[in-house]
Amino acid sequence: MEKGLKWSCVAVVVAFLAMVDVSVSVPFIMLHGIIAGCSDKINANFTLLLHNLSGSPGFCVEIGNGVFTSMFMPLAHQAEIACEKVKQMKELSKGYNIVARSQGNMVARGLIEFCDGGPPVYNYISLAGPHAGISFIPMCHVSSFFFFILFDEIIKRGLYSDFAQNNAAPSGYYKIPTDITMYLESSKYLPKLSNEIPNQRNSTYKDRFASLHNLVLVKFQDDKIIVPSESTWFGFYPDGDFKHVLPAQQTKLYTEDWIGLKKLDTAGKVKFVSVPGGHLDMAYQDVVTHVVPYLQNRERTRKHQNI
Repeated sequence: MEKGLKWSCVAVVVAFLAMVDVSVSVPFIMLHGIIAGCSDKINANFTLLLHNLSGSPGFCVEIGNGVFTSMFMPLAHQAEIACEKVKQMKELSKGYNIVARSQGNMVARGLIEFCDGGPPVYNYISLAGPHAGISFIPMCHVSSFFFFILFDEIIKRGLYSDFAQNNAAPSGYYKIPTDITMYLESSKYLPKLSNEIPNQRNSTYKDRFASLHNLVLVKFQDDKIIVPSESTWFGFYPDGDFKHVLPAQQTKLYTEDWIGLKKLDTAGKVKFVSVPGGHLDMAYQDVVTHVVPYLQNRERTRKHQNI
């Protein structure tokens, strides 16, 4: 009798615990920039730092061999590879957050907008992302390494040429405001990503981007790599003008809400953050203040056990 009562009590306790909500950390992925790799010290240490500070599982997602691939593989292909990788990662199956650095943001947005059947993205933290494009590629003037020399040769053939678009990743977000017609006709990545092409705007891309819980756009005040630096906040030159820069809120992408940026901003989900420092030169305290809180969110799940 006593033994039967004891087992009955145990069964009740177990059944109760099975119904308790459990807080589970949402994992994050990190996407590095150009001429970099997950295994280099900067990106490996940064991913580890974010993991240690947030307490959330973190993974640097590599595409190809990192350095060479980030330079010469078209961004559409990079985004496709990243999509397949995240779909295969069981840790991300219930959703994840993204931290992206520089060009890695082009891949991050491709993941959010183009990845059919992928897990949901909750928070997206963009560090120095060239979201509205760049009008200058400073690395063209460096010839110390073989891939810079090769890239120079690609540039000389024209960044809007098929050869450049198929062989130089930065050409996918290179945008000359005085030649918008050529940009829309020949650029193979950013016009699609930003829903810029009239009569070809995709509502699915917009819906997916607008579904983010938080969008954190970090601009570096002394950034000389992203030109104009306002591109990190989706600002850019108006069409036909190389002198003035429009803030994001005055661009057609925002006012006509091509990708859902205005919807997110109106809902209070966009954080426009400005920090001191050069390109990706982010102080520890700024990481703690502006990045870590968006990696500490928890997913409430109901705990189930077999009785």
